[in-house]
Amino acid sequence: MRVLGIETATTLCGVGLAGDEGFVADYRVLRGYTHAEHLPEAVDQVLKDTGFLVGDIDGIAVSIGPGSFTGLRIGLGLAKGLAWGWEKPLVAVPTMEGLVSQVPGMCARACVMLIARKGEVYQGLYKWEKDSWRLVGDYGIVQEGKIGEGFPESEILFLGEGTTCYRETIQQRVKGTRFLPPVYSIPSGYGVAERGRERLQKGEVADIDTLVPLYLKRFKGVA
Repeated sequence: MRVLGIETATTLCGVGLAGDEGFVADYRVLRGYTHAEHLPEAVDQVLKDTGFLVGDIDGIAVSIGPGSFTGLRIGLGLAKGLAWGWEKPLVAVPTMEGLVSQVPGMCARACVMLIARKGEVYQGLYKWEKDSWRLVGDYGIVQEGKIGEGFPESEILFLGEGTTCYRETIQQRVKGTRFLPPVYSIPSGYGVAERGRERLQKGEVADIDTLVPLYLKRFKGVA
């Protein structure tokens, strides 16, 4: 089973391909919010470079947030178009899930943080269970002064762009923090594709007509 993954929740534009053999392809470019310009070209490039045709793809996975309003809208729009035009199932993957899935269980817990607004992060806490990361509770929006509030006293691996921005705050407020090099905090189309492949195997297919991004609050403008 091969799944194409699309990631546009942050400033990264990513397209990846995952199969039963594992990793197949990963295209990533950090060029600000220029997803509308680069995304269709990235999809074509991944298929061209891997030598796969539309008929070789079994599903489309898309990152649904939380994240940039504009980025998510562009990514979901293209994913829906491809799923409809190619007659493939569409799979929704939370952005943080796609990101944390690329990291091994080196700690009992992992916290993913993405930039929301100034002084705020989107936050998701995960626990390593049965060789996989499982979300604990719900995703939320957290102010800088409340980062890590209520976390258990155990080693926690922090990743995501919010981790880079608020590393000093995290170290002051949370005991047992662990960090990876910045490259592990960058989302990827492959991460979305791999999680999408796992969900598709379980029959977790989204409705093309009703699927919307995962927004945690209303925005007065766009990001």
